[in-house]
Amino acid sequence: MKKGKVCALIGAQYGSEGKGVVAAHIAYDYKWHVRTGGPNAGHSFVHEGKLYKMQSLPCGWFNKEAQMVIGRGAVVNLDLLFKEIRMVAAVMPCVVERIHIDAGASVLSAAHHEEEGGHTGEIGQRIGSTGEGVGACRLGRIGRDADRFHTVGSLIESGEELPDVGIDGVDWKDWGKEDTPKVLRNALRAGENVMLEGTQGSGLSLIHGPWPFVTSHDTNAATLAADAGVPPHWVDEVIMVARTHPIRVGGNSGPLEDEMSWEQISQKMGKPTSERTTVTKKLRRVGKWDEDLVRKAVTLNAPTSIALTFMDYWSPEDENCTEYDKLSSKSQQFITYIEGTFGTPVNFIGTGFSDTDGW
Repeated sequence: MKKGKVCALIGAQYGSEGKGVVAAHIAYDYKWHVRTGGPNAGHSFVHEGKLYKMQSLPCGWFNKEAQMVIGRGAVVNLDLLFKEIRMVAAVMPCVVERIHIDAGASVLSAAHHEEEGGHTGEIGQRIGSTGEGVGACRLGRIGRDADRFHTVGSLIESGEELPDVGIDGVDWKDWGKEDTPKVLRNALRAGENVMLEGTQGSGLSLIHGPWPFVTSHDTNAATLAADAGVPPHWVDEVIMVARTHPIRVGGNSGPLEDEMSWEQISQKMGKPTSERTTVTKKLRRVGKWDEDLVRKAVTLNAPTSIALTFMDYWSPEDENCTEYDKLSSKSQQFITYIEGTFGTPVNFIGTGFSDTDGW
């Protein structure tokens, strides 16, 4: 049987490793782009000089040949999803013809958000959660409570008044009746490639992370395949994205080995430097390279390649460098060390945040 390629794209640390930039960089290699996470994770990338921050749609929407899938394991905030679709459709109207939403995907409601209270709510204060309501939504599903939980399909069939996508002539209910595992299986059997765009990072896994300072789901490649409904032995490649200086969200968000200040990073970079989270806009915490953290992610995911990002933090003279031979010896030595230590090639190198990002 001819089969297309399946690539699982995952984070090695606590999220914000640059998965959005990597997903955008390889977008033209895949016909099907799948997201199965929730809106508590944002993926940022630059396309044609504009910054995009995606919390629902896969990053590869600008590939006009690509199909966009919200998979069965996804938690969907419909208002946010429709806002993103309107934003994308304003620059690429054909995107509305390329969207598939699994009927079994979870619907995040206002009640779920109110239950968690956002990042200023109890769970946000206790463990640094975004408090978007994703965990509460998943609890509703686990509890099999039809009064506080809907799938996309059950919401469509409920007879309740449904939100409008806000684009003339577009009825989103046509997207929300899909059996996406079947759709993906047929696409793969036809030889079409699939990218599973993971969210957050291995270090935030509910099962394998430093509980309770974790997210509400597993974040590794095996679960990514399961959430999409792709047989695990059909996954051909695992690209693991690791940043030279891992980050966590601000506040009481859990362990971060050798934590640094942004003043130290700024002094190293020779210019003011800091980062805020895509969803909550909170100032992130930043630390030094944590080899044990990355080693655990390698153990859990057996990556076939590594994308090493924020090399400009490691060696500021390499900012926006786009040729390996022109990288500093410090950066080249570190890359060689990573490949030797983990037995995995570093096939992608990020040196800045732009259309090219030094890839």
